[in-house]
Amino acid sequence: MKIHTWAWLGWLIAGLVIISSTRNPVYLIIFDLILLILQASIKQTGRNLPITTLKFAASVLVLSTLFNTVISRFGDTVLLRIPAQIPLLSGPVTLEAVIFGFTNGLVLTGMFTLFTIINRVLPIQVIVRLIPQFLQPVALVTTIALTFIPATQKQFAAIREAQAIRGQRIQRLSDWLPLFIPLLIGGLERSMQIAEAMTARGFSASSKKKAPLAVPLLSITALLLIISGWLLQLARRVEQIGVVLILAGFILLIILFIVRGQQTRKTRYREEKWSRFSTIILAAVLLATGLFLFFTPGNASLVFEVYPHAFFPPIAVMQSAALLVFLVPLIQLNGPDDD
Repeated sequence: MKIHTWAWLGWLIAGLVIISSTRNPVYLIIFDLILLILQASIKQTGRNLPITTLKFAASVLVLSTLFNTVISRFGDTVLLRIPAQIPLLSGPVTLEAVIFGFTNGLVLTGMFTLFTIINRVLPIQVIVRLIPQFLQPVALVTTIALTFIPATQKQFAAIREAQAIRGQRIQRLSDWLPLFIPLLIGGLERSMQIAEAMTARGFSASSKKKAPLAVPLLSITALLLIISGWLLQLARRVEQIGVVLILAGFILLIILFIVRGQQTRKTRYREEKWSRFSTIILAAVLLATGLFLFFTPGNASLVFEVYPHAFFPPIAVMQSAALLVFLVPLIQLNGPDDD
C-alpha cells in the first residue's frame, strides 16, 4: 500500500473539517465533485456499499431540499404559495429555504463520499488494527463479526436457490421460515468451528491476570467527574468548575486507556511502512485546510447566510485552489503496489 493508513485518516479528518467549516454551496459543490472524481479513479478492489454515491447524493439532495422547503417558511424571495386548504404544508415556498436545504444535502453527500473512499482504500483488517490495545477483545469480536457478514450473505443466497428449486415460493411471512432456520443453523455451526479453532490456537475467554481493583474504581471516578461537570454546565452558574471537572474526567480516562493498553500484548505479522508519499499527502492536506480556513482575504466567503435574502455566494481563488489538493492521492493511488 503506497499511502499509509494514518495519512488516509489525516486526509479524512481534513475533509470533514472543510465540510463542517462552511455552508457556501459553491465550495461544497467543488469539493463534492473532487471527491467523486477521486472515488471514480479508485481501483474497484475494495468493498462495495449497498448504495452507490450517486444514488445517495440524488436521494439526499432531493429529500433535504424538499424537507427544508416544506418546514421552513423564512426568506424574502417567495416562489409560490401553498393554499391554506392543505394542512401542515400551507404557506410560502421561498428560494432561501430551497438553497438552505440543498446546501445541507451537499454536506451530507460530501461526508458520505469521504467515508466511501476510506471504505474502499482501507481493508477491514487495517481499520480494526486502529482500535486501541485495551479494547483488544472488542477488536477480536468486531473482526469475527465482519467476516461473518459475507459468509452469511452467500449462505442465504444458496439456501434461497435450493428452496426455489424445491418449489418453495415466498408469498407470505411464514414462507420465510424455511430460509431462516437453515441460515441460523449454519451460523451456529460456523460459530462452533471458529470457537474450536480459537481454543486450539490458545485463545481463551478467561484470563489468569485480573485487573487491579483501582482500575474499575478510577473508571467510575472518571465517569462521575464527567457527569458532574456536565450537570454543573447545565446549571450555568459554575460553568468554569464544570469544564475543569469534565477535562479532569477525560484526562483520567485517557490515562487509564494508556495504562491498560500497555498491559496488553499485540503482535503483527507485517508492519505498515510509512512512505515519503504519505508524508506529502498529510502535509498537503493540512496546508490546504489551513489555507482554506485561515487565509484572511477569503475568509468572508466561508460564511454564507442565505436568510433573509438569497444572493450568489462569494468565492475566493485561494480557497477554491486549496480544495484541489485533495486530489493528490490520484498520483499514486492506481500505481503499482511496490515502492
